[in-house]
Amino acid sequence: MMLRRTHGFTLLEFLVVIIIISTLGAVLLDRVWFYQEAAEKAAMEQLAGTLRSALHLQIADKLIKGKPQGVSGLAEENPMDWLAEQPANYLGERFAPGPGEVSKGNWYFDLKDKNLVYVVARGGHFVPDQTGRKEVRYAVRVVYARAPQVGRDNADKQEVNGVILAVTEPYRWF
Repeated sequence: MMLRRTHGFTLLEFLVVIIIISTLGAVLLDRVWFYQEAAEKAAMEQLAGTLRSALHLQIADKLIKGKPQGVSGLAEENPMDWLAEQPANYLGERFAPGPGEVSKGNWYFDLKDKNLVYVVARGGHFVPDQTGRKEVRYAVRVVYARAPQVGRDNADKQEVNGVILAVTEPYRWF
C-alpha cells in the first residue's frame, strides 16, 4: 500500500499561521498609533515654537517703532494673528467652549481667558489637568522686573522685562 502525500496546509498549521500574523499585526498597529501620537505632540510643539518666534518678532517691531509700552499689550492678542498663514487645524476664536464643542486635533483661541488651546486627538500617553480635559493651553504672559528704587514714588512700580508664550496648566505627554 502506498501512502498518499497531500500538498498544502493542515487546519492546525493554518491556524498557527493566522495567530502569528494576527499577533504581528497587533504589535505593528500599536507601534503605528504610538508614532502617530508622538507626531501629533511634535507638531503641536513645533507650532508653539513658531508662535514664540512670532512673538519675538512682534516685540522687536514694537521696540523698533519706538513703542515699548505696546509690548505688554501683546498679552491681550491672539498669537495666531501674528502668523502670515494660520494652520489648517486652527478653528478661530471661541468664547469658553464647552467639552466636545471643539473637535480633537484642533487649535482655538479662548476669548474668555485669552488662552490659545490645542485639543489633543491621540492622547493615550497624555496626562490631563485636574479637570480631566485633554488640552494644552498657552497664554502670552508679561514678565515684570522691579524698577530700581530711586525714590518713594517708584517703590511699587514694575517695568516690563519681557513677554513669553507659556503653558498655563501643566501637563505630561509621554
